[in-house]
Amino acid sequence: MNSDKLSGTYYTPPDAIRFMIEYLKSEQQDFSNVLEPSAGDGRFLPLLQQCAEHITAIELFQEKVDQMCREYGRDSCLIVKDNFLNFAVNASERYSLIIGNPPYINKKLMGKEDIDKANTICIEAGLKGTVMQNMWLAFVVGACRLLQPGGSIFFVLPMEFLQVQYAEKLRGHLEKIFNIIHIIVFQKALFPEIEQEVCLVYLTNKNCTERHICYEVYEDCRKSLPIQENSICWNKPLKKWSNAVLGDADISLLKSAVNRYPRIKDMGEIAPGIVTGGNRYFILPEEKVEEYQCREFVLPIVQKASYIAKDTVEISEEVVNEIRRSNRPAYLLNLSQEKDVQRLPIGLQGYLEWAGKQKIDDIPLKECYKCSNRIPWYGVPIVKKGEVVFFKRYGILPRIFYNSANVHTTDAGYHLRLQDELDGESLVFCFFNSITLAQCEFNGRYYGGGVCELVPTEFKDIAVPYRHIERKDKERLKSLFKNGEPVECIVSLVNELTICKDYKDEQIRRFEEIRRLLMGRRTSGIEN
Repeated sequence: MNSDKLSGTYYTPPDAIRFMIEYLKSEQQDFSNVLEPSAGDGRFLPLLQQCAEHITAIELFQEKVDQMCREYGRDSCLIVKDNFLNFAVNASERYSLIIGNPPYINKKLMGKEDIDKANTICIEAGLKGTVMQNMWLAFVVGACRLLQPGGSIFFVLPMEFLQVQYAEKLRGHLEKIFNIIHIIVFQKALFPEIEQEVCLVYLTNKNCTERHICYEVYEDCRKSLPIQENSICWNKPLKKWSNAVLGDADISLLKSAVNRYPRIKDMGEIAPGIVTGGNRYFILPEEKVEEYQCREFVLPIVQKASYIAKDTVEISEEVVNEIRRSNRPAYLLNLSQEKDVQRLPIGLQGYLEWAGKQKIDDIPLKECYKCSNRIPWYGVPIVKKGEVVFFKRYGILPRIFYNSANVHTTDAGYHLRLQDELDGESLVFCFFNSITLAQCEFNGRYYGGGVCELVPTEFKDIAVPYRHIERKDKERLKSLFKNGEPVECIVSLVNELTICKDYKDEQIRRFEEIRRLLMGRRTSGIEN
């Protein structure tokens, strides 16, 4: 890995810089005193020098500072060697514009000194230090303290900023201090050579008639006009800025519909599946169970949703058997009551001795947090199973199943133990309506490759228009999945027997369009 990558440096493409400068001009930005807090090789400077009265460029590495001094140093452009985290705390000058592409460095890769500085910046801004999970976050907070009244920030930020849980407090903080927030995304990746998806975020305190969050979609950074634009004024604070892909009217419509139906959390007990502390060591395939002669010491388990074919909405015995036959890990070591390892089969004893020495993040398995707090260390706690299982990550459609095999899963799945009057198969059927599916997209967050994830609190808040569904209709749904019918056919059937009883056709079509808009943020190019 090269030094630039280690330092979180991904140089901004010239077309993107040009887009940013032209965008600022269209917003009538004040360029009188500009700060570039992560100058790198100085690639923002040529275009900034054409419109800025004075520029201060901060760079940590001496060789890059020397290079910029030779190429861009002049009275109107001050090149400063410094760590921006230091600069943000100590600088007395205030700036009309702070622009750049801050480094993306996970907290795990940061030195203690930088972590302490970043935490200090966050705490002084009224944010707890725990919010600081990546270097770019501290750059955003640090930039805020250096703005003059009416000043602006324009940063290239990872797309995750719009939605990740650890940045939620920061987003709320920014909504309080800026009256205009523009989020700019591109259909064509700005950094095609890396997996990191990015967006542009423009924050300003200009005089305006109404505080708003604007979401703009461009085909690419060479285009001057957006292909989609929405503005959020009413539905603030907006928990996830990625949801600004919807306008105020659609968000209000979705919220009102969701409030009409019961939430998952009101339907029974919900809990994650089994936490092993090391799935690759505690979940075995069929051949290893045979080799270690430990069948009496294992339980069947589904490790992840991808092991289940996409043609079913039921975890049946046949599904579990198919996982076993494929020789995927399908057996959980059930040893919490076996405190004397010498009483176990010889093969299993040897395996546990070997497994305990295997390292996870440079720590032997038996010394890792979960294992070291268990007696014995290999005794994975067994939790209750549920009638319905929802897997927290999915592609096109949520992976929710009626658990007829009564099988365990890992904590990749959430188990629902329903109230007696509720039917698990009916709940699974009803889940695939346009409103619930749209809410999954609205509540969840998405990752590279188009994967959507709901954490437990987000899943519990999902509303479902529950109805008791007749057997013949349950079988119709199963047939649609079995035959690989389009998503639209599945949703149409479920809508017909659930929300169509409460809403007119044109409203149903709007809910479906909301679902598609939300899903479209993440699913381009992935298969059902």
